[in-house]
Order: sequence, then structure tokens, then C-alpha cells
Amino acid sequence: MQYNPVVLKETLQKYWNHASFRPLQEAIITDVMHQKDVLAILPTGGGKSICYQLPALLLEGTCIVISPLIALMNDQIASLKNKGIEALTIPSNSSQDDIIRLFDNIRVKEIKMIYLSPERFSQPLIQEKLKQLTRSFIAIDEAHCISQWGHDFRPSYLKIGNLKTLFPNTPILAVTATATTKTQEQIVALLQLKNVQKHIGSFYRENLAYQIYKTPQKFDLLTKILSKRKIVTIIYLQNRLAVMELAKRLEKLGHQATYYHAGLTAKEKEKNYSDWLSEHKNIMIATSAFGMGIDKSNVRLVVHLEIPNNLESYLQEAGRAGRDEQKSFSCVILAQNDYLKYSNQILHNQLTFEFVSNIYQKINQHFQIAFGELIQEKFDFDIENFCSKHQLNVQNTSKALQRLDNYGILTYQDTFQTHTYIKILGSNRQLLDFCNTQKKYRILIESILRNYSGIFEIQKKINIARLSEKTEISIKKIHKKLAYLKSIQLIDYEKKENNHSITFLVPREDKITLNKIKRDLVMLNQIDIQKKELTLAYFKNEMVCRNQLILNYFQESTQKECGICDICLEKTKEHSWDELCKIVLIKLKNKPLTFNELMVALKSNTNTTQKVLNYLLDEDNIYQNLQFYQLKNE
Repeated sequence: MQYNPVVLKETLQKYWNHASFRPLQEAIITDVMHQKDVLAILPTGGGKSICYQLPALLLEGTCIVISPLIALMNDQIASLKNKGIEALTIPSNSSQDDIIRLFDNIRVKEIKMIYLSPERFSQPLIQEKLKQLTRSFIAIDEAHCISQWGHDFRPSYLKIGNLKTLFPNTPILAVTATATTKTQEQIVALLQLKNVQKHIGSFYRENLAYQIYKTPQKFDLLTKILSKRKIVTIIYLQNRLAVMELAKRLEKLGHQATYYHAGLTAKEKEKNYSDWLSEHKNIMIATSAFGMGIDKSNVRLVVHLEIPNNLESYLQEAGRAGRDEQKSFSCVILAQNDYLKYSNQILHNQLTFEFVSNIYQKINQHFQIAFGELIQEKFDFDIENFCSKHQLNVQNTSKALQRLDNYGILTYQDTFQTHTYIKILGSNRQLLDFCNTQKKYRILIESILRNYSGIFEIQKKINIARLSEKTEISIKKIHKKLAYLKSIQLIDYEKKENNHSITFLVPREDKITLNKIKRDLVMLNQIDIQKKELTLAYFKNEMVCRNQLILNYFQESTQKECGICDICLEKTKEHSWDELCKIVLIKLKNKPLTFNELMVALKSNTNTTQKVLNYLLDEDNIYQNLQFYQLKNE
């Protein structure tokens, strides 16, 4: 099809309203249309998908899209079908005959796009069928996954490194949102891109204000920020239970909040996402599972309540604010403990080969897999019970299993059909009376109360295996007792079955199977430590413009300060020291206030607020009573 730049401009204006990225998109699409190899870095919100979807429609043949995220692939296919564009993927349970019929269908219907995971692409039958297609070009989405310097390196992506060997005359478009210079170099080398055209978008977001607050009362400050005005918000946490608990707490305070994490059912995800998308509920509280492929331009605030895993992940999540180019905020609220926790991760949370090897052997023993044997059935797997039995850290064990999954040794998937949650419904007096009359329940109830604080207020996730160890009551009997306590309405109780599944993909050959992991693990750990140290430095920073630090991280030079981050605003404050002190004294005339309330009143950061309060304390103008500051009586 003849390339028409006028049609391209009109189409971009019709389908994408982010004007600042439009020239970059046009340049990328133009090179793809001219059958060139292209590396494109468009920051979050830059419209990566249209850079391969639009030329796929304009060119003859089928575009092959390789993406690591099945959920994102399905979302994009559904979105394309809603626009009347034929696109498909290969369902996971497809037989060989199904695959043959599907490719026949592609040719007959002239389907424009086929989405594949790297694992699916690596199958010989798929590669043979792809060779028989008229191919327009190949798009590699989330291309940073192929690089060991990328923030989400996946060994399975290395399987696509032979693209140029298989399809020497088919151009490749590699796109990602975040890639440092080293990551870019590895992408080009591993994909063997020839005479590659690089299009690197700026990571500078002039409408996005980066702000970091340090406070011991995170929830208090969060609610004050949310109460200012009702805006579309995303709040990120790392723990699923914490996500649900925060949603409930905010709802109780009158905020319209919902939640999202990987453990929800498809129906729950769809409902909660729809509630937020329609702004029936303006606040979404989520883990990092929420974000990829989100098409909502008017998010005004993204909040992080913990230090993200690395700067690339943070920028992808923060960058979901302000895609309509209106003033928006990335707000990070941290306590001192968050810095200590993250520092400990740098020191102690590195996966060693010995640990991964130990987990692999124990998993095989757990399911009674013999040497040389491959059992292909899917096993239900309770990771908490497994870790309790072998005295292992759940988080590190999960990371080891994920690493084994990445290398195609097994599949490790969330199922989360049910969980074990308990909430005490009865009062202290009712519990005491019950224990006095039913003494065989006393040990269990006392152990629950001792180990799970706050269980009267919210549902708590209970580790039944650990509870069994502490009480010396069998797991089966604990569930029986809990069911009875529920029947008499002393507790709310949900029984947990299995929270994960494991499928073995290769025969058990311990050393041979794991050798490829050993080669990579040392280097990956070094890269991870380096990234985490730079991330920690960013969130500790109190001197340098946050936008400058971000641009420097991606080797994008700039001398210009953004003027809107918390550091820049602090430098340009018009208030003198005396005026800041006066504001505090005036505010405290009305009533005692917390540190967070005074920080909001001063429109200042943690450091300046603390200095002002320390000065007034030293001058004996105010005093501190628990978490409140008050005026001294004359």
C-alpha cells in the first residue's frame, strides 16, 4: 500500500490525543512503513501500541506482535475488535489441529495482527506457520525484557533473538517505555537489528509534579491529600491484603475507593476496573498488576505508599497520571521504616544460586518427582504451608519459583480460589465467656488474638500452618473449630484452599536443568543491586530537582529544573523563616495539630517543616503532646 503522510497525520489526530508525542509517533510509523528496523522508546503514556497497530492496518500482510503479558494482549485484541479490526492470539489450550486451522483462518480472512508470547513464538510449529504468512513486520512490545539491564529481564525473551535468522527480510519494530543506554544497546544487539532507526522520546513530563513526603503518619497524610478535592487517583501498594484493607478504610471515611490485584477473579477485576474507569469510584488502590494497557487520560494523582522496586517501575506507574497533558501529581508518602526495609532488600534479598537450587530440589521432593521424570499435570500448591514446613521465607521462595518460571523449567501461577481470612465479630466479653465454657477453644482463640492485632476491626489473612505449629492443633481441626466459631457468629471466616499452581516443563535433572540459571544469576544480582542503590538515592534526595535526577538516570542531559517538584518548590518559596513560624503559631491558635497537618498548612516538605517545629520547640513557643503540637500557655 502506498504511504500517504497526510492520511497518517489525520489518523494520529483521530486516534491519539497526546499532541506532544505525535511527531515522534509519526516518525516511528514512517520508518516502519518504509520497512526499516526501528527501536522506539516512548515514555508511559506516549502511545506505543499505535506505533505498530496503525502501520499494521496500512501495510499488506500480517503483523506479528510479541508481548510478555497475556492479559495485555487480550485487552489489546478486545480493543481492536471493538473498532472492527481483526486480531487474534493462540489460546493456551490449543491443539496442533487448532493451530493449523487458526493460521488457515489468518490467510483467508486477511487478519492484520497476531499476538504471541515469546514462549508460544519459540514453538517449531508456530515458527513454520509464521513463515507461510505474508508478514508486514514484527513488533516486539516491552522490548526491555530481552535485556539483562532492563528492569524486567525475562530469559524467555531470549528465544526471540533468532528472529533475523528465521525471517531475514522482515523488519522489526522494538518498543518499550523505559530503557537506559545500556538496555538500548543490548536490545539492538540481541535482536540483530540492522541499520536501526532510533527514536527516543524525552522522559521529561512538564505537567507532572514529582513530590516525596516523609512522615511517621502515612495514612493521616494520605487522607488529607485525598480530601482536598475529588480527583481520579491510583494508589500503589505491594501487598494484596494491604490493598484491600486500605480500600475498606478509605470507604469507611467516605471516599469512593475500589481495588485491584492479580489474585482477584476475572469478574472482580472487570467490575472494579469498570467502577474506576467510569469514575463511579475515583480511587483505585492496586498492586503493580494494575497499569499495563490502562486507557484513561485524566488520572490526576498517583500515590506510592512504599518505595517501588526500581526507578523504571516507578516511572511507568507515576507516568499514568496526566496523560491529557493537564497538571498532575506523583506523590510518594514514606516513613523512615520504608528506607530501612528497602536497604535490607538490597543487602539480603538477592537470590543466590544455592537458594534457587535448594527450592527446586525441595519442590520436586514435595511432589515426589523422581530423577529423569516429567509429570505434566498441574499441581495445586500452597506456598505458605510449604514454606512453614521447610522454614523458608515466603517472599524469597516465591521469587525463586518465579525465576524457575522465567527460565521455562516450570510454570508458577497464582490461582487464589479462596483465602483464609478471619475477623472477630464478638466482643472481648463474649470471647471470654465462650472460652470459660468451651475450654478446648481457649488455646486457639488466645493464639489468634496474640498474633493478629487489629483482627476486631478488619479481616486478617491467617497462616493456618503456623497457627497449627504454635497451638499443636492439626490444620484439619483448626478449620473445624473455625467453622464452628463462624456458625455461632463469633468470627467471620473464609477457608483457604490452594493459592498457587505448579506445572513442571522439563524432566528433573537437578544440575543440568539449573546450570543456565547459575550463569546469569551473579550478573543479574549485580545489576539489581546497582539499580536499587540508585532508586534509594532518588527517594532519599532532598537537594536536586527530581526531574533532573530522572533524566540523568536515562542519560538524557539537562540543566533545566522542572520548577514543580517538591525540591524546586522548596527553593522558590516566598515565605521567610519568620513567616513560616508565624503560620504555625496562627494555625495552632485554633487547635492542636499533627505534623502532617502542619506540613500541609505550610505547603512545605518534611525537612523544612521539621526545622520550623524544632525551632519553635527550642524557643519554647510550642510543645508536643504525643503526635500533636500545641501552643505553650502564657
